[in-house]
Amino acid sequence: MLNFLQSVQFVKEVEKMIVEYERDINFNEAIILYEIAKHDADLVKNLANTIKQHYFENTIELCSIYPAKVGLCSQDCKFCSQSIHHSCSIEIKDLATLDEVTEYLENVISFPVKRFSLVTSGEKLNDSEFEKILDIYSYISKNYNILLCASLGFLTQERAKKLLKAGVVKYHNNLETSSTYFKNICSTHTQQQKKETLKIAKETGLEICSGGIISMGEDMIERIKLAFELRELDVDSVPINILNPIKGTALEDMKIIDQNEIFITLALFRIILPKKTILLAGGKENALGDKEIMAYECGINGCMVGNYLTTKGMGIREKIDMLKFLDLIF
Repeated sequence: MLNFLQSVQFVKEVEKMIVEYERDINFNEAIILYEIAKHDADLVKNLANTIKQHYFENTIELCSIYPAKVGLCSQDCKFCSQSIHHSCSIEIKDLATLDEVTEYLENVISFPVKRFSLVTSGEKLNDSEFEKILDIYSYISKNYNILLCASLGFLTQERAKKLLKAGVVKYHNNLETSSTYFKNICSTHTQQQKKETLKIAKETGLEICSGGIISMGEDMIERIKLAFELRELDVDSVPINILNPIKGTALEDMKIIDQNEIFITLALFRIILPKKTILLAGGKENALGDKEIMAYECGINGCMVGNYLTTKGMGIREKIDMLKFLDLIF
């Protein structure tokens, strides 16, 4: 174990390595930073914020999602209220209409939100649903000035090309957790299938967005592994969700990890992925409460605003006011 002076020296060396030489840290160096953070979290959080400031200054990217199809999912992801394997009281929703989507979007575009994504439940959409979604994207692309993302389950190359043509610029599919912990979370599909979808999207010319959910019983080593797996995929943005234990799911009794551990996790993701957009996404209000503001001083440069898939978020105006308090630039 390093003493305080050795820890300070190590953190300085890592800062120089990432900021001056633009060299990524390796797995062992990430573990050392975690060991340092156990005793002096501020050293690691401040390092993460310095790296964020270097690459992104004081900017923050806002995105918003719309649940375009809800529930009746055949997959058994333990955290998810939309799975048919769980007994959650959610409102099942067929594929949204253009009017429903644009009504929501009209509210979103009155704020400095950079990206907007449609999210659908299930392994993938059927052909008819996919064509309807393409029509919606084409309309939004022609009539609204906002970057379009999509989260529609597993992809084929043909579908990826159609999305790109319809105006979508980024495709999302979360790895959820590390490859070694994934078996504890889902048994109806593999993480490799998710990676294949991300690779197809990237090869087609779409940017890719992938992150995970923390506080599902995994330890910090698994979270660090996830960050390195995302780095290997060269994802463009990384949403970090914090489990919101929903009654009726397999994880309804899971205890949320300590807030300081959340902050350390965010900081380590920034240090491992220095040039990527790292967003604080679902579950932040429930897990952090009024301490959420501290998360944006741990290297985070993105925020999902508005509601989530089946749970409520803070109002967009209220969230933006909170972020303005930190002098962040949208």
